[in-house]
Amino acid sequence: MKLPSIRQAIQAAQSTFFRFPFVIVDAAIGTVAALILVDYEGPPGPTILFKILLATILGIPLLTSLVLLGERKRWGTPVALSVQAIGVLLLVGYAFTVPSDLTNAPAIAIIRFFILAFALHLFVATAPFAVRGELNGFWHYNKVLLLRILTSLLYSLVLYVGLSIALAALEKLFGVDVPGKRYGELWIFINGLFTTWFFLAGVPDDLRQLDTLTDYPKGLKIFSQYILFPLVLVYLVILYAYLAKILVSWDWPQGWVSKLILGFSGTSMLALLLLHPVASRAENVWIKTAARWFYVILIPLVIMLFFALWRRISEYGITEGRYLATALGVWLALMVVYFTLSKAKSIRMLPGSLCLLACAVSFGPWGAFAISEHSQVARLQSVLERAAILSEGRVRHVAADIPFEDARQISSLLSYLHDIHGYGGIQQWFGESLRKDTTESEPTFKGPAQVAQMMGLEYVSAWQKSTGGIVYLSADRRAAFEVTGYDHLVHTRQLWGGPEEKVSGGKGISFEMNERMDRMTLAFAREGKGEETLQVDLRQHVEDLLKQYGSANSEKIPPEKMAITSIGEGVRVKVCLLQIQVQRGGQEVKPLMYSADILYSLDQGR
Repeated sequence: MKLPSIRQAIQAAQSTFFRFPFVIVDAAIGTVAALILVDYEGPPGPTILFKILLATILGIPLLTSLVLLGERKRWGTPVALSVQAIGVLLLVGYAFTVPSDLTNAPAIAIIRFFILAFALHLFVATAPFAVRGELNGFWHYNKVLLLRILTSLLYSLVLYVGLSIALAALEKLFGVDVPGKRYGELWIFINGLFTTWFFLAGVPDDLRQLDTLTDYPKGLKIFSQYILFPLVLVYLVILYAYLAKILVSWDWPQGWVSKLILGFSGTSMLALLLLHPVASRAENVWIKTAARWFYVILIPLVIMLFFALWRRISEYGITEGRYLATALGVWLALMVVYFTLSKAKSIRMLPGSLCLLACAVSFGPWGAFAISEHSQVARLQSVLERAAILSEGRVRHVAADIPFEDARQISSLLSYLHDIHGYGGIQQWFGESLRKDTTESEPTFKGPAQVAQMMGLEYVSAWQKSTGGIVYLSADRRAAFEVTGYDHLVHTRQLWGGPEEKVSGGKGISFEMNERMDRMTLAFAREGKGEETLQVDLRQHVEDLLKQYGSANSEKIPPEKMAITSIGEGVRVKVCLLQIQVQRGGQEVKPLMYSADILYSLDQGR
């Protein structure tokens, strides 16, 4: 095989650019946005870069599919460019729905992004062959895309490893300072631009010609027949054994079984799709038999899936996960009917219908987000009204202690709304805003523990079994402590029952923890000035944190909320608590562990 010259590679790259100009420009813009985000280590405030990044990632499959659709339909250049321009406008419209402060915004934007990304990749797989017939061409088209993706990822990985070693060599051999984030930026640049460009270069030019191909990779058959199918059989045995257990014991199916059924269905369909071109060969009669019986075998499993989902939904309401699992169950039921009764049995129906389903559930009052929010708000309203906290549509402070289970359920629902949707659905119950900062155009909501306090409740972890228990508090790792004005740093980890002697921690500092672990004494040695001591009251600080963030585990406490500062004569110290573990029993708080960075500065001249 003759390898292409550098000139031929450049010409191929130019040809690919002129074939997919919108896609490559889109990838370049997204790569630049990602590089800036990494270089600034994630802007702490709102930024348009998140909008650009998510929109351009979706733009790669969307604009690619529009190019291929135009080539298949033989649109003229003006029409093809106009359609791609409409695609760009759709991406711009989508970008306006992405929060600028994505890291602190409810997760609904990220979940919708992944659903749309899934739908658009299926659109790439089906759009050029959304016509009757040509199933062989459809299969070979997707085979080419799959193998090209795998090849692109392999080449990108090799290129990244090679260049990373080169950067490390520059640092070790020549003393060149290479910040760690440069390796992340290199990975983004290679995968954002090189991988995309290389993949597009391998997309077939003549899509109609693919229907005449008869070749079939031997490795693909080995993978499907000897790896995927044994996995399918393992799934099948486990699921039918569990089904038999349910029938014998007459017990409701567990909710987790729905994941296993969906996994079994997806793996089986993938195996059948990969083996589709050779199913009609004489030596592969078993494939046709397996394909025919597969959808019959699915019938009792789909029924069990619906029972498992109904049990979870009846107890805990609808969430995005349960909604999507139910939608996939309905889709599976329709595929069973189609492939059992239809004479056509087109494999194109699988990705095509799944693409439409993913698009349909990602928006609108019928979509996963609207239905889930309405369901969980209704559950919260029911519990609050039962506890007499919500009356006539307004929240009032609880007059007496409510049952622990009710407090835990309220806390769990507040956490769900905070993490996924925000508090827009319950804001009308409160006279006070539930936003952290009402001046921002995009909502950043108060923590669930704070909202629980506004109801007169103490926040309870979903996993907490009683009013006591062990509580973990941790500083938000996405943010950083302010270190300006401090010259030295020492790390300490103090455990209950650990050594009580004074520990030398670094230049000019030693520290010790008292027996109850509620006070730390720091001693600073200053030249010619003797020893300066400072005491840090840990107990009061921990109690304040527990009041503000509740009795639940919290890993998103702003770092400065976890910090304690103290100033002495010529000494400044800041204890940055990274993690705290305490045991609660009623009103008693027993510290079990502190992990902290101690920042300090010594003014030797004073």
